[in-house]
Order: sequence, then C-alpha cells, then structure tokens
Amino acid sequence: MNGLRGALGFFTILPGFGGVGWQGAKMLPWFPVVGLILGAIYALADALFGLVFPPALRAALVVLVMTVLTGGLHLDGLADTADGLLSHRTREDALRIMKDSRIGSWGVLALIFILGLKAIALAQVMVGPRYLILLLVPAYGRLAMLAGVGVLPYGRGEEGLAHSIFGDAERIPFSPGGLAVLAGSLMLGWPGALFINVVFFATLIFILFWYRHRLGVITGDMLGALGEIIEAVLLVALAFK
Repeated sequence: MNGLRGALGFFTILPGFGGVGWQGAKMLPWFPVVGLILGAIYALADALFGLVFPPALRAALVVLVMTVLTGGLHLDGLADTADGLLSHRTREDALRIMKDSRIGSWGVLALIFILGLKAIALAQVMVGPRYLILLLVPAYGRLAMLAGVGVLPYGRGEEGLAHSIFGDAERIPFSPGGLAVLAGSLMLGWPGALFINVVFFATLIFILFWYRHRLGVITGDMLGALGEIIEAVLLVALAFK
C-alpha cells in the first residue's frame, strides 16, 4: 500500500500521506485509485455546495476544490506544456521552455481556458448522475496518465522525479483501479458507458499522437496536462450529452 500512500502524498494535499515519500513506479497502478478518491471528495463537496449556492457558483467552487486538493500540480504541468508545445519552437527548445518555472502567455491562456471550461460544463450538469460524473472523471484523468507512461518514452533522461516511474515501466502496468474505473462507467448505463469511453479513448489517442508527432516523448508536465485536458473534455461531453 506504500504505492497508494505515496501517490496520495505527492499528487494531493490530503493530510496523513506526506511522510511516505516518493515511491516511483510503485505508484503507477494506483493513479486511477487516487482519481476515484478525489472524485468522491469532489462529489461530496458538490452535494454540500448544492444546498446553498446556485448552479454557476456551485460549479466554480467545485473546480476550486479540484485545484486546491491537487495543489495545482497538474495545472502547473498544463501551463508549462502549453508554453512549450504551442511555442512553435524546436523539440529541444520546447523541452527547455517547459522546464522553465516561469509561466508564459500560452500557459496563462491554457489555465484560463481549462478552468473556465470545467466550471461552465459542470454548471450545465443539472440532472442525472452528477455524482457519478464527478467520481469518474478525475479517475479517467489519472488513467490517461497511466497510459501516457506506457505509450511514450520519457523525454528528460534521468532528470526529474518522473524518470524513476518511466524507468521501471516499459509497458502500461496492470491496474485493478483502472479496471474499476472502466467497470464503474457501467453505472451510467450502457449508452452512457459507451459514450464516456469512446470520448475518453478518442481524446487520449489524439493527444498522445500529437505528443508523439510534436516531441516524440512525454514528460511529467505533459502527463499533468494530459490529465487536465481529459477531465475538461469529458466534463464538456457529459454536460451536453
């Protein structure tokens, strides 16, 4: 269970897990489980906010909870990835830009767009299994990260914490949590399960193909961006289904 505790300690600010430390590849199979745990918290927060606030403010507060509980980690990756990949620079320059801690114009625009899109989409989910959507979407985002590790090579050699994950993961590791996410989509009914999985896999394939075409590799920042984009796309798709 150190893998799960390590993943919770690194990818969230939930109390009680910070002392475990970085667990490398042991954390990989637990990525979707971290998403499910976060999703359960989001669903609970959404239900409580719904008792007091109107839909738009309720949705904005849930997105704020999403940001706070992850410490903005994946959003930081999104901003860095946008600055690097949308800069129309060479592969080496793009990787260098992503390593820079300063945020550029593309990064700011990406953050505004993704956060706004999530809030607007969530505000449109007025009826139906809203709690299931909030439970599953973060888990799908982490499942996408798991796939990214298995499909593309790491782009920074032995630099960064993420290299220990990729070094021990030559293929997508088996994840019972990932299977639980896919099975959990059946709670949306067969049409809903088919819809969310088609959108998920289509978006995942598109982004990984773009990563491969643009750089041929993936980094920790790009994994974070992948998860954020998957979450936003699924929320939009499910809101207007």
